[in-house]
Amino acid sequence: MSTRVERTHTAVMEAATALLLEGGPTAITIDGVVARSGVAKSTVYRHWTTRDELVVDVFDHIAPKLEAPDPTLGFEDALRRLVHSMLAMMTAPGWLRVLPAMLLLKLHQHDIAEVEQRMHDAQLKVFQDVLQRGVSEGRIGADDDPELLLTLFVGPILMAGLTGSTELNGALADRSVSQFLGALDAVAPTAP
Repeated sequence: MSTRVERTHTAVMEAATALLLEGGPTAITIDGVVARSGVAKSTVYRHWTTRDELVVDVFDHIAPKLEAPDPTLGFEDALRRLVHSMLAMMTAPGWLRVLPAMLLLKLHQHDIAEVEQRMHDAQLKVFQDVLQRGVSEGRIGADDDPELLLTLFVGPILMAGLTGSTELNGALADRSVSQFLGALDAVAPTAP
């Protein structure tokens, strides 16, 4: 990508992201992006043929990435790092304001569903790498369902973030990990 194209892309993404954060997905219009970014309408249409394509790219652009824990950490320490990375993700600027919109839009827009699926798949891969450490340490079974475990692990953080009922902080992260580990230990396979 040339420097000029990069600058144009950055200006459009910044303008569209600001519109998304201010007014939700419906606030993203080509005219609004043109007015805010200073990029010509013809240039915007050269890169995004429809408004929906632009909305999809904005969600893809703003979606935070889950940071993988250091591969040398043991299972419990890796889980703790992972939950703190999730907290950082959930508290990324504006993310909690657009996440509910993305979850609703994915039900009706295939392209948004694909963005959410890519995000989920990337998070699942990071989580599976950590789970493998738990398998190696005998804390979980090799046949445990990673999707179910991810749901149980992420649930408290996601619920707190979406409802605002509990502060997203280190204490919540540590307690979530402790309860997740306690639940794992309660159902851990016993040696014959």
